[in-house]
Amino acid sequence: MTYIHTFSDETLELSGLTYAKGAGLDTRKQCLKGTRTEILSNITEWVNSTGDNVPRVLWLSGPAGKGKSAIAHTIAKSFKDAGGLGSCYCFDRQRKEDRRHEKIFSTIARDLTDCDPGMRRALADAVKTTSSLKETPDIVQQWQKLLIEPLEKSSGSTEEPIVIVIDALDESGGVETRKALLSILAGKHQDTTVPKITDLPGNFRFIVTSRPLDDIKNKFGGIQHIRQMSMDDIPRVDAERDIRAYVSKELEGLDFQDREFAVLAEKADGLFEWARLACRYINESHAGLSPMECYQAVVSRNPAERSPLLHDMYRLVLKDIIPGDTLPHSEKLRLTALARFRSVMGQILGTAEPLPLGSLNAMRHHFPKQEDHFDMSLMIKCMGSLLSGTTNPDSPIRPLHASFHDFLTDKQSSGDFFIDLSKAQRDLAFASLRVMTSMKDGLRFNICDLKSSYLPNSEDPGLQERIQKGISPHLSYSSRFWTLHVRSTAFDKELAREVKLLLDHERVFFWLESLALTNALSGAVGALPSIAQWLKVSTVLLGIR
Repeated sequence: MTYIHTFSDETLELSGLTYAKGAGLDTRKQCLKGTRTEILSNITEWVNSTGDNVPRVLWLSGPAGKGKSAIAHTIAKSFKDAGGLGSCYCFDRQRKEDRRHEKIFSTIARDLTDCDPGMRRALADAVKTTSSLKETPDIVQQWQKLLIEPLEKSSGSTEEPIVIVIDALDESGGVETRKALLSILAGKHQDTTVPKITDLPGNFRFIVTSRPLDDIKNKFGGIQHIRQMSMDDIPRVDAERDIRAYVSKELEGLDFQDREFAVLAEKADGLFEWARLACRYINESHAGLSPMECYQAVVSRNPAERSPLLHDMYRLVLKDIIPGDTLPHSEKLRLTALARFRSVMGQILGTAEPLPLGSLNAMRHHFPKQEDHFDMSLMIKCMGSLLSGTTNPDSPIRPLHASFHDFLTDKQSSGDFFIDLSKAQRDLAFASLRVMTSMKDGLRFNICDLKSSYLPNSEDPGLQERIQKGISPHLSYSSRFWTLHVRSTAFDKELAREVKLLLDHERVFFWLESLALTNALSGAVGALPSIAQWLKVSTVLLGIR
């Protein structure tokens, strides 16, 4: 009975520890079986190596589209099956508002408790004695108090390797955002009292993947405990072999021979993402074109340099989606389609977290311009090769690869397909505010029919079901992120009036209630002062006091 009571106490303490949801292992990202065998074997051998001189960190770098994440998730799955995965933590630029850079070591520490009862007890004691650790965004504190010190007190240590994967470090934010994390991994923190990564038990191994950005290269360069591997060092013959195996699998059933697979593998120049796009393009139906003709269109394109190869593939796919000059009134149709494409992708790239089609459409109907009030499915249904979530109305829609975001937001590369994110932020700011102030399904008094103001939410039976019914996903999103979109928009008198409609009305209390019901009330602490600062410009223009 004592053990059960203790376990319950530990569970209760750890339940309040900040945890990044959705940042873990994704088995769908694994390498195709039989590919990348050399580098996977090399990494596995390093993980299993023993001795004082074995580097604690492996940094796998390479350009976008090379398959770094596939390798990371394959290794993570392999060690998970063997019982040696401590944690898999993935950054995602499309989830920037999750602020994953502030949750990394609290999440890793929590993951480690699943396989080490001693760590579980030590971590529960740490947050019990210092409750502020449960939600601290200070990753240095997390590193020291939630990871290093509990591991030192844990008696359940094993000599078997424990792997911690940190995928897509370059997507964690800007240079300042990841500065502290890089310092910890490199053992270069300015505060000499902060434990170093080499203070961890000797069986811990960190695998970090990223593009070779300057700040990461500068921090990791010349560090003895960091082993560097580059995707560019994979022999060309090995990369072509693996991509050839991939395209032959993806195009099986078509009347293609080994020579077509070999040409595609050579053209890919080591970019798995290019090969994926090429196979989707060839497999999809195109009016009046056979798969072989689509194949010829793909392999006949020959950019002079590697850098625009992936962008060239995006242009090919997008030009096929946008109507060409073979249709009546083709130029007018093309311009309309381009405008809709920019509006749709601006919304998808501009949202703070991915939303499903229904929520995106619901917000779109509140955009400032009437011509943007079209059904997004008109565009989304054609973009299955570029976006995930296009076939399931309940799935969030997001780019399948980070390089598509890079392409669309680089005017020189994308040309007519360029996305101006500042315009998208303005649209989303208007939409968020108008969703909340909507008379039909916006904020209202006692939106979830609470029975008593004196009863804690946790003791209100059926409340979670009423929250799901009363607060739609787009209303929840708008309540949480309208301040972000407003602050990301240059001052605008019309937008200021929309803000005033919310703040000069009792709806501001309804807004706070909705945040409380969705466990997001803490976001209001910094939100209102930031909006007050944004509105300062309007005091003379609009007479706002």
